[in-house]
Amino acid sequence: MFHLLKKQSKQTMKLPFSISKVILLLVGAFLSTQALALEVTATVDKNPVMVDESFILDVSADDDLDVSAFDPSILMKDFVVGRTSVSRQTQMVNFNTTRITRWSTVLIPRKKGRYTIPELTVGTAKTQPIDIMVVPVSQSSNAQGRDIYIETDVDTKKAYLQTQIRYTAKLYLATDLQRGSLASPKVDDADIRQIGKDKEYSEIVGGRRYRVIERTFAIIPQKSGHFTITGPLFDGEVVDNNNSQSFGFFKRTKSVNRVGPSIDIDVLPVPDNYTEHWLPSDFVQLTEEWTPKTGEFKVGEPITRVISLTAVGLVEEQLPAINSHYPDSVKTYPDQPETATVQKDGNLIAQRTESIAIIPGKAGDITIPAVSVPWFNVVTGKTEYAHLSQRTIHVVAGAPSTNTPPAPLPITDASGNGSDAAEHSAPAKVIVQQGYWSISSTILLILWIITLLLWWLQLRKKLNQSKQTKDSVKPDATNTSALVTAINKKEVADILPLLTTWLAGYCGKPNQSLAQSQQQINDTELNQHISAMLATRYATKATDWNKQALINKIRELEKNNRQKTQQISGLAPLHPEQ
Repeated sequence: MFHLLKKQSKQTMKLPFSISKVILLLVGAFLSTQALALEVTATVDKNPVMVDESFILDVSADDDLDVSAFDPSILMKDFVVGRTSVSRQTQMVNFNTTRITRWSTVLIPRKKGRYTIPELTVGTAKTQPIDIMVVPVSQSSNAQGRDIYIETDVDTKKAYLQTQIRYTAKLYLATDLQRGSLASPKVDDADIRQIGKDKEYSEIVGGRRYRVIERTFAIIPQKSGHFTITGPLFDGEVVDNNNSQSFGFFKRTKSVNRVGPSIDIDVLPVPDNYTEHWLPSDFVQLTEEWTPKTGEFKVGEPITRVISLTAVGLVEEQLPAINSHYPDSVKTYPDQPETATVQKDGNLIAQRTESIAIIPGKAGDITIPAVSVPWFNVVTGKTEYAHLSQRTIHVVAGAPSTNTPPAPLPITDASGNGSDAAEHSAPAKVIVQQGYWSISSTILLILWIITLLLWWLQLRKKLNQSKQTKDSVKPDATNTSALVTAINKKEVADILPLLTTWLAGYCGKPNQSLAQSQQQINDTELNQHISAMLATRYATKATDWNKQALINKIRELEKNNRQKTQQISGLAPLHPEQ
C-alpha cells in the first residue's frame, strides 16, 4: 500500500512539468505562426520614371507596427529620399480583425539608368526587390509639355579655393501652383547663401508658356578637389487638372516633387608659390577719404582718414587688416574697423573700412607712407596689389585768436570843427566802445579756454582707457589657461575670441583684430596653425587639425614675452619727445 502511494505521488509530481511544457510549446507555436503570418509588400506608383521626376514607394504590412519599423535611409545611395508619411488602418468583419500599417515615401532618382530597390526589412518580414528604369528628359517630352521641371547652371565649373561660384536654379511651371518651397543646392565643404531676391518672368519652351521662378546662390568652396553640387529640391502642391471632381470654387490638388540636375565642379588649391594672405578675386580696390579735404592742416587739429578695402566675390571674413603706417611726428587714434558683405549684380561684395584720427604735432611737410594690400587675381592667375600712393600734407602752426577793438572814429560837430568836438565829446564815446569790445573779448576768451579744456579732458580720458584696456588684456596665466582649455576642446567658435584677445595683448594693441596681430607677429608657423584651424569653420564634415602644435606655439610666445619683460629695465615715457 505504501509502495502504491509513493508511485502515485511521483506521477503527480511530474504532471505540472508536463502542463508547463505544453503551454510553452503552444505559445511558441502561436508566436511563430504570427511571425510567419506577417506579410509585407512594396509597390511604386510609376515605372519607368524621368530623371528629375518623383515617384511614390508604398510599403504595407498587415499588422499594427511601430513607425520606426521601416527605415528608408538605405535608398539614399541611388535616390533623393523625401518625406515619409505613415498611416494605420483597422477593420473588423465577423469578429475577424485586420490591421494594416502603410509607409509612403517620396523618391527622386539622381541619374538615368536602371536601379533596384533592394529587399526592405520590416519587422520580421522582407519585401521583394523592385527594378526601376530611370529615363533621361528628352526633347520630345518637353514638346509634349512637362508641367514642372528645374534647370540649373553655374558661371564656372573650375574655381579657386574660397572664390564665389554663381549658381542659378530655374523652376518652370505650366500649372497653377498652390504652395511650394525650393531648397538650396547641396555640396560638401562649402558656404552657400542666396543672392538677391527671386526673379519671376514668363518664357515659351516648345511652344508652351511657362512661369519661371529664378533663384541665384553664391557657393564658396572651403576645400580643394572635385565636388558635385546636388540640385535643389522642389516640394509643392499644384492643381490637379486631370481630376474632374471639384467642390465649388475649390479644386483638388496633388503633391509634386522635382529635383534639379547635379553639376560637377573642380576647386583649385592655393598656388604653391603664393605666400601672401589668400585673397582670391577678380577685382580688389583701396580708396581713401580725408576730412577736412583742404590741402593745408593745422597743428593740434584732428584729421580723419578713412581707408576702404573692397573685393568682389568674397565675404567680409576673408578681408585682411589694412596695414597703414604713420611718421612719429603725428599721433594716431584708430577706430574699430567696420566690415560688411553686400549683394550687387549677382555678386557678393565684401568691404572693410578703417577710420584713423591723425593729430599733427609740429608744423611742416609730413609724408604719409603708401599702403598696399596683396591679392590673387583669379582671372590672370597672378599676384597683384591694391595700392594707395604716398601722400604729403602741409601742416601750419595754429594762429592765436586775437580780437583787437577798432580805433574810435573822430566826431565832428555841425560847424565842421573836428578837434573841438573831439575834445568835448570823444571821451564818452571812447569809454562806451572800449567797454563793448572788452566784454566781447573776455567772453570769446572764456569760451576758447573752456573748449580747449574739454578737448584736453576727452583726450586724456581716451589715453587712460586705452592704457587700462591694454593692461587688462595683457597675456597672463589665466588668459593662457582659458585659451589652452578651449584649444583642447577644439571648439573653433570658443577659440577665436580667446585667441584674438590673447594675441592682441601679446602685441600690446588690445583693439586690433586677429589678422592684424598675425601680421605684427609675422610668424609663419603660427599662421599655418591658425589657418588650419580656421579651415574647419565652414566645413560640413569634421576635419582634423593639430591642436597640440598650436598650444606649443602659444606656450613658446608666452615664454618669449616673459623673457622680454625681464630684460626691460624701465618704462617708456608716456609722452616721448617729438
